[in-house]
Amino acid sequence: MCPVPLLPFLLLLLLLFLAPGRAAAGTGITARTLAPCYSADLGPAAGHLVSAVGCTVLLTAPRLRLGKAVAWEYRAGTEQGVILSYAFDRPPNTSHLYENRTTFNETNLSLRMVLRRDDGRLYRLRSEEEATDWFQLQVVEPLSKPEIVGNSSVKAGESTKLVCNVLEGKADSYWWKKNGELLLGSERIRIVEANTLCIVRAVLSDSGYYACVVRNAVSQNETSFLLQVHNSANVVLPMILLCVIVGSLAGVFVWCRRTERPCHLCR
Repeated sequence: MCPVPLLPFLLLLLLLFLAPGRAAAGTGITARTLAPCYSADLGPAAGHLVSAVGCTVLLTAPRLRLGKAVAWEYRAGTEQGVILSYAFDRPPNTSHLYENRTTFNETNLSLRMVLRRDDGRLYRLRSEEEATDWFQLQVVEPLSKPEIVGNSSVKAGESTKLVCNVLEGKADSYWWKKNGELLLGSERIRIVEANTLCIVRAVLSDSGYYACVVRNAVSQNETSFLLQVHNSANVVLPMILLCVIVGSLAGVFVWCRRTERPCHLCR
């Protein structure tokens, strides 16, 4: 038998446990991204899920003490609202923000939702008797194919840079490859702010295919760029020879005209 002073304490704990709207132990939501969305992990998760814009997620709630109605709710900072409410004697009432992109299962009370960018929020299922714990859903936009901006032809000895830009989505990480191999920084080749590759005093061996790889939580993409380094002597020497040849021919032609002597070069 419990000592008399403990009885009020135990009664208080019991009242708190049975209080309406309280999240009961073990009432966590489970969520997963549904196929064929290949931009996100399709495995089930408890407490927190990262998914992609355009994907469909399924939020599944454990069994609750129901009462007469239930509601799926969201919370974002201080903002809190209702996705849909359901009384068991009438059809679900869905908020206009979620119309045509949510499906409610009246049998197991699960919620299926096509994601938008601003759906990264907290979610829970609440009944008159109790509520689940809040579930964190993070929504990330898949990355578009990046583009590399820079000069494709460089003279040996000059410096150049290649900049990798992502037009859609936010990249969490960048890295560079040359001819399929991971490119590490050196004294001449420097990676600045992750998305910029600087080549100082380029040499002929710097020629090749450079690839920029970008990644975030739901996607990875890459693009390649052909850089050609030319020896400046290979351009100047042919031009000098051409000028010498043209000048020589012109001199012979002028000499032939002035002397009026037959010359097979003037015929």
